[in-house]
Amino acid sequence: MTFGFRPNRVLFFVSLFPIYRNLAKKTGSMRTIFVLTLLAFSFLLRAQDQQSLHQQLTNERFETLRKILDYRFKGGSGEFERVLLNRVEYTPEARKNCVVGTMILMFTVSCDNTLGELSLRNPLHHGLNEQVQEFLKATDGMWNTCQDEKYTRFEVPVLFTLEGTETAARGLITVEAEDPGFTCRSDVWHFDRYEKFKEKGRTKKALEMLDLLIRRDPYNNSYYELKRQLLGAEATE
Repeated sequence: MTFGFRPNRVLFFVSLFPIYRNLAKKTGSMRTIFVLTLLAFSFLLRAQDQQSLHQQLTNERFETLRKILDYRFKGGSGEFERVLLNRVEYTPEARKNCVVGTMILMFTVSCDNTLGELSLRNPLHHGLNEQVQEFLKATDGMWNTCQDEKYTRFEVPVLFTLEGTETAARGLITVEAEDPGFTCRSDVWHFDRYEKFKEKGRTKKALEMLDLLIRRDPYNNSYYELKRQLLGAEATE
């Protein structure tokens, strides 16, 4: 996989140089406004690139995982999803508390079909963890044998979300339920709150908002980077 520069964007920035030369003859304030605008635009493009890369990596991860499940699970990835959705559903407590997030099921199935221990990355609790554990136990005997150990490890992201909740998170499988009688907070709402808490120096609250976003989209590296920056800034104070 190769990532190169974007020719159209390079041409765009090159085209701005004559404008800057003309502004150099003007007042300092006009030059400052131009530079600040250019910086803001470049940051926006960088954020868009990061989001695009995140989506591309997610697509590739899902494609690889589906191929492995098609090979190992009897009936393929579609049957794996059907069995999970028949056994895992939102609990009333999870709905009431607007629990939205991506639970990652990490487990092994040996080539002779022996199920290994299930480890949950990003557990969501409220009765959901237990259902997922029971689901995996129920798949005993539903696996095909294999000849290569590289087909024995699984990392399956399952998105739990509620109707009307705006989130950019994605799972290989999505468990969805009705809203609890009101619309749960969106990703944008949590990110806005993070920025406001950060501006006010309320680091603990800002971290709480980032942790909620990470719980929803644990593969989104931009959230971890923001968290590292926030913790780094706090350590230097």
